[in-house]
Amino acid sequence: MKEIVFLVVTCLASLPSAAQYFQASVNEKLEYTVHPIQYPSVATPRQQTDELQQVVGFPQAFPVSSNTKNFRNVTLEDIDFDGIPEIIFAAKDKLIAYSKGKLLWEKSLKGYGIYPPSVADLNQDGKLEIVQATGGPGQPGHIYLMDAQGNDWEGWPLNYEDHWILTAPTLSDLDEDGNKEIIFLERINSMVGQIHAVRLDGSLFNNNWPIPVPGTPAVTPSVGDIDNDGEKEIIAYTTSTMYQFDLEGELEPGWPVENTDTRFSFQAPLLRDLDGDGDLEIIGATHGDLPEYYILQHDGTPYKNWPQFVPQMSWTFSSPSIVEHQGETIILMSRPHSVTADGVCINKDMLYAWNEAGEMVEGFPIEKIGGLESGIITVADIDETVDNELIFGSNTIDDAGNGFIHAYKMDGSGEIKGFPLRPRGWTLSNGAALGDVTGDGNLNLVALSYTLNFGTAEDSLYLNVYDLEINHLSDNIVWNTFKGSNTREGVLPEETAITSVKPIVNPNINVEIYPNPFAKKSQIQLNLSRSEFLTGELFHATTGQHQATIFSGNFPTGQSIILLEGIAKGFYILRVTNNKKQYINYKISVLNN
Repeated sequence: MKEIVFLVVTCLASLPSAAQYFQASVNEKLEYTVHPIQYPSVATPRQQTDELQQVVGFPQAFPVSSNTKNFRNVTLEDIDFDGIPEIIFAAKDKLIAYSKGKLLWEKSLKGYGIYPPSVADLNQDGKLEIVQATGGPGQPGHIYLMDAQGNDWEGWPLNYEDHWILTAPTLSDLDEDGNKEIIFLERINSMVGQIHAVRLDGSLFNNNWPIPVPGTPAVTPSVGDIDNDGEKEIIAYTTSTMYQFDLEGELEPGWPVENTDTRFSFQAPLLRDLDGDGDLEIIGATHGDLPEYYILQHDGTPYKNWPQFVPQMSWTFSSPSIVEHQGETIILMSRPHSVTADGVCINKDMLYAWNEAGEMVEGFPIEKIGGLESGIITVADIDETVDNELIFGSNTIDDAGNGFIHAYKMDGSGEIKGFPLRPRGWTLSNGAALGDVTGDGNLNLVALSYTLNFGTAEDSLYLNVYDLEINHLSDNIVWNTFKGSNTREGVLPEETAITSVKPIVNPNINVEIYPNPFAKKSQIQLNLSRSEFLTGELFHATTGQHQATIFSGNFPTGQSIILLEGIAKGFYILRVTNNKKQYINYKISVLNN
């Protein structure tokens, strides 16, 4: 995001009529280009008998700017606590919420919303809040804090001389006082920007904020206790430089980190303790003269066998997905292809999976013409088999205007039945989100797509909702949103990785919860035929976010009672795990209290 400019005009009508498929790319200035490519024959539109259908009433179309398109898809969050996640996204200067297939509310914004909103209970009142950044070429930038109905909090939105508020806001309790702060980026001009940390009343986190940085802040910040010193740090990049700040706004030892061969735009990093030493590694990608996939240690030095260089020096804007697979931590990142003048894709590998040591996982890389520019790589079991699938968009479209959503097996056996899906428009820079958004018990796939007419006609944004025709099981969804969480913190502690353990087979334990549903209090009754070490954790049923550890310790043979109270209204999963990392899940409903 070095400068704010209009999109490059490359009209599809001017491309050779004989070409059947086209590939798009976006650069760090938010300029889009399109060119023809050679692509294997695909039905246009698809007519297979196994084609997955969209839910009745979808797709829904919305006006969108001709020179600003959505990044990183939608936010799924159960904002009204009815057990069914809402779909929340921006379309130009509107923030829109859909519930059970119907429009729930629509809010006018000053400036354009490009990234999806961030959502969390910011002040521990049992209610969810929504934070949306706006801006865009020639548009006023604001940072909004709203309640779950889209109403502005008092004193909000914040406005910094209409400067563009870049990327998604990050929500994190920096000082552990129970209230989350909002961390976001302000672009002043191409030469200078600021990194903000504000409290919920709009005041500065402390007098050392905001922090001015030379150049344009470029990626959604990540927040965590990176050096394991008991206090959080903030990772934020400009287009050329990587920064790590403490809470007083001071640079951490070893930072900033700068490499003249690499640059940053959109590639938000993740934080994960890969080697178990308590420090968090920083994981991401770059573009520039020598693009790379990197892992850094907390002090900014390279980790093990990293970086891995991007083949053909492709400019990737990939933000990683990190999952547990066959007992290993797996890092997933992608790239677009280089294409010859006559549209031939060279070296078709486009999606990579490494272990933490930088070794390629068996069955990878995935090869697919076109590649993946910058969208989310979603990980879930969507065909009811043992292995998970990787679900992602594409930078490719056909001459009928249909894009692609792919689903490939993690075992390397290829694309699954019913895919690729063919929504109207480009899925470039977005991806897929999964959940039962209609409330019928089936799993849905939610994806944004859009047209690129370069000013020759009004562009449209499409909200696509597919029925995957399988039962919705939240345990089957491993990675589902930008940066892995609607807070966008980028931290992946082990306690939130609820899909990394296996169900208990013939357990030695019976668990009863009574009453359920409940309002003020309930009790958990453990009945054991032999002594066990057990941990009981509460997770939000729709987002998978860790809420609380209810109990942890050795329990004797017989009956034990644990009181459950003080839980906010909503739907939850109580997960009881033994010392072999096996678990049982129990659904809990908390009514108005």
